[in-house]
Amino acid sequence: MKMAKRIWMLGALAAFALTAGAEPPKLASVFSDYMVIQRDAPVTVFGTADAGKAVTVTFDNESRTVRASRDGRWSADFPAIEAGGSHVISLLADGTPLRTLAEIAGGDVFLCSGQSNMEWPVSAAIYGAGEVASAENPNIRLLAVSQVGATSPQVSLPEGDRWKVSSPESAAGFSAICYFTGRAIEKEYGVPVGLIDSSWGGSRIEPWISEASLAADGTNGDALAILKRYREDPPAGLALYAKQWTDWWRSHEDFDDREPWTGDTSLDWQPTPDYRVSDWQTWGVPELADFHGLVWHRMSFTLTPEQAASAATAHLGGMDDVDVAWLNGTAIGATYGWGTPRVYDVPPGTLRAGENVVVVNVDNTWGPGGMTGPDEEMYLSLADGSTVSLAQGWTWLKVPPEAGRPKPAPWFPIQGYSILYNSMIAPLGSIRLKGALWYQGESNAGEGEAYESLLNLLIGDWRAQFGADLPAMVVQLPRYGAPPSAAGTDGWGTIRESMRRVARRDDRTSIVVTIDTGDPLDIHPPNKQEVARRMVRLVRSLVYGEETVGPSGPEVAGVLRAGNVVRVDWMGVEDGLKTISSNQPVGFEACSADGDCQYVTGSVNGAAVMLYLPEGAPADEIRYCQGDAPLCNLFDGNGLPAGPFREPVVTNDQ
Repeated sequence: MKMAKRIWMLGALAAFALTAGAEPPKLASVFSDYMVIQRDAPVTVFGTADAGKAVTVTFDNESRTVRASRDGRWSADFPAIEAGGSHVISLLADGTPLRTLAEIAGGDVFLCSGQSNMEWPVSAAIYGAGEVASAENPNIRLLAVSQVGATSPQVSLPEGDRWKVSSPESAAGFSAICYFTGRAIEKEYGVPVGLIDSSWGGSRIEPWISEASLAADGTNGDALAILKRYREDPPAGLALYAKQWTDWWRSHEDFDDREPWTGDTSLDWQPTPDYRVSDWQTWGVPELADFHGLVWHRMSFTLTPEQAASAATAHLGGMDDVDVAWLNGTAIGATYGWGTPRVYDVPPGTLRAGENVVVVNVDNTWGPGGMTGPDEEMYLSLADGSTVSLAQGWTWLKVPPEAGRPKPAPWFPIQGYSILYNSMIAPLGSIRLKGALWYQGESNAGEGEAYESLLNLLIGDWRAQFGADLPAMVVQLPRYGAPPSAAGTDGWGTIRESMRRVARRDDRTSIVVTIDTGDPLDIHPPNKQEVARRMVRLVRSLVYGEETVGPSGPEVAGVLRAGNVVRVDWMGVEDGLKTISSNQPVGFEACSADGDCQYVTGSVNGAAVMLYLPEGAPADEIRYCQGDAPLCNLFDGNGLPAGPFREPVVTNDQ
């Protein structure tokens, strides 16, 4: 009897412990007051709870009781709702109300994602002050997703993210293109509009794609293996990446067989000013005055045998943008971040009695950067609480710019793999969307041919998560950088072509042509209203099914050669083609199969352009409006530019 009582008491205590430590059921964080739920589509409310836990979800006057699955997730389905209304969602468990959300509207929801030109805020657009002042609109709701990375998919959005009614306060820092597009949609269709801004300046496309999609592509195996190892065991993952980094260095023809990360004293290390760190562009060294690239930094310090045997943490101060750090030839850390302090645990056995050497390779890609201190944030912290300063004694060594850059660490937030998808897309769960807007590519422009496959993966991810028929609207990169001085110049033309090819094959994807809206001297053209105006034109056609002539402007329809004349036909032309600042269209190139190109002259003939080739000139491909910042003067009567293209030539006898 006593044994039975004891067993019962132990069971009761165990049950109490499980109950006391259990997490209460939650609504997914994408649900909050003032949100917009996609109208005219089944409503799915979802969240988390302990496996097997029963929860009751009420949407207005209807209730559903469901149980959490083995992975702790639950969902409840409700009938579609119309536009408008003020809906209420409640969550209960064991008869106890846990949370109630109110002021929820039915409407159209759009996801806006990409890098800095999508992130660019309303306040910084042209006429920004006036746009912000007039942003009060209860029919527009905004969800700005905070910039956080994660090495595995997250259930919740970053802490504090929630829906807000559009106001001067909430709109000022919100994506300008997203906001201006949503504002026009709300005005034209009279429905509540929910806008989700999930963007991060400088980000490549790979961080926005799920790990499963990148793995299925079959070309990212090495990076994903390192990421998986880092997720499970950060020091081991760092060691794998450090080997990849040093293998890149050893294989590079611009470098000899010496290894700077070991602190090799035979290299031509130069002293930093006062042997302290700071932005290398301020040192007064001509070769570093405007340098953006890789610079080695080296310093040494001395430890006693007792100190060398201690556990330690290296505090290396702020850095901008990317660093890889070694201590006595062992990698101790690699981070991407603008000025964020670097604090790295030192692996056991790394320190040694006597001289120790810290070497840091810093890659600065934009503006000021390098190692920036300050002195008081640069020290070795030992287990007994004592410190050894790492602030002085620094020397430097420039890496030749023609050497290029090694691959970034897979866990870097805006340069790695799946990191932003995990934290800024995955937590949106299975909410329904009306459409998705994408403005990115500047950071991938140097690898434009690979972008075609990556963009397909991204759009596939969106559709797997938010609906198989999701419309995707892609902003094609505007002109930026040097105008091409010779035919055959690729530059940003390659990535624009990759975007065009994706849209050409997918009737639920289209591009917004912006080749004429850029600024060769400013990678962030501030006229976001014009980009949004063109986006809305596309939305009317692709999302709302309106009959629109050339929603993306004139698009090449075919290229036919007869003798020395090539006819370029266009579709989507409104009110005919026209040229500006010249009687002739400029920017056309005739290219041979091996890539030799020459500029060719032409004339407009209705909805076609006639190109005139020199006698016997090869023309296997016709290109238009190529390079970084081309001068293109072909438009339709509506003022939309003819889109850049590269198209094979068909001869009239084929």
